[in-house]
Amino acid sequence: MNDSPSIAQKETFSPDAYRRLVERLPVTMRPSLNQQLSQWELLFPFEQNRLVTFMNGIETFSPSGLDELTAPLWALETKMGVKRWPFSETRDTIENASQLARSAYYAEWRREMQRVFEAVNAAARDSAPVETKSTRLVLLILPGYLPVDLQSVWKQWDPRGQVIKMSGNSERLCELAIQGQPGMDGIATLAARQGSRESSDLWLIDADTKLGGMLSPLAPISASSLSFANLKPFRDKFVAEVNTIPKDIQGADEVLVKLRHESWDGWGLWPAEIVNQPRLRSFIIDLYLSGNGSFNFSSAFVEWSASEALRRARPRTIVARFGMRSKPKPFTSIAIFENQQKVSTLPDVDDPENSAIDAVILARYAWLAVCRYPEQDHTLCLCVSEHLDSAYAVLPAGKSLGWSPDRPVAPEELYSWLGAQFLS
Repeated sequence: MNDSPSIAQKETFSPDAYRRLVERLPVTMRPSLNQQLSQWELLFPFEQNRLVTFMNGIETFSPSGLDELTAPLWALETKMGVKRWPFSETRDTIENASQLARSAYYAEWRREMQRVFEAVNAAARDSAPVETKSTRLVLLILPGYLPVDLQSVWKQWDPRGQVIKMSGNSERLCELAIQGQPGMDGIATLAARQGSRESSDLWLIDADTKLGGMLSPLAPISASSLSFANLKPFRDKFVAEVNTIPKDIQGADEVLVKLRHESWDGWGLWPAEIVNQPRLRSFIIDLYLSGNGSFNFSSAFVEWSASEALRRARPRTIVARFGMRSKPKPFTSIAIFENQQKVSTLPDVDDPENSAIDAVILARYAWLAVCRYPEQDHTLCLCVSEHLDSAYAVLPAGKSLGWSPDRPVAPEELYSWLGAQFLS
């Protein structure tokens, strides 16, 4: 399904007027804002609304008020010699970051940037309507084939959480969450009742191919569906292109721009669930260029995708399913962007024990990513170990399980409770 325009895009977005506003700002504030304006169609609704809100915040200042606010940053840029730099005002580049980091005034510059942004954001918040707070869900699945250790699986988790004992087939919970059951819709539909039906509001992120097949084509909400397994043909080609990046900074910037603007359609490598979603394709490219193991390890891909989805889209619901990885091959195939199958003739061998350890750690990292944002206060996080028929729940303030933690609960009962959290 194609991405639909957000309310901000249809009613508020004024690129020419915003670019004129950007021209009134200090030089070092311009690259990021101009890049977002030029990539407007590829931003998620949350990003679009945040950009519009920031621009509206600038507009609340009179010309003299904006000059007074930004005067210290203008003066600092003069001391840094920014006008003499080969500094791009149209986009963030490695060269820009390098120039700033080498300046003796870098720490002071960061403080001034933070001060200006905080002032503009505060002005924007004062003039923005108050939003209602709906319950959000992060459902993390440790699949049954990962031999998770009962003694350590929940040890490092948020101490506010509670262990839930599950009876019956715990794998059933994931199916119920997406598909629902007779007389009760799936989480996707429940979330749509209280939020947007836009695809960026529901993310299905899978090491394998299981989650995408659970969502019915007739479901009343579309999803951003990512599968590490389905992306393999594209990933292999993309890795090869990334390895053409030259070693000098200027050349690297040029190649990165090329990679981001390449349509990739001619290769026929995009999975069916992504091929008609340009915003999601752009997300994948940015994800891979940021690294974090998402090239080589399925669970790293799941965790980093979830973290970036939270940062950029603030979805109502994320269902993330971790997975198996092979035993590592020669060191360089992990340390840099390389295709492990091509750099080593050794066969792939599954590594279930260490994959389980990775998945437990990375699932907790996904929850820690939630904790960076205000939405944490009304987010319900449920991590399920199918191997142990055990789960760990971190609840928003004012929410409770409604049963004794010592009593095992069936997947159907746990799902009904999840649904009640959305509708309460």
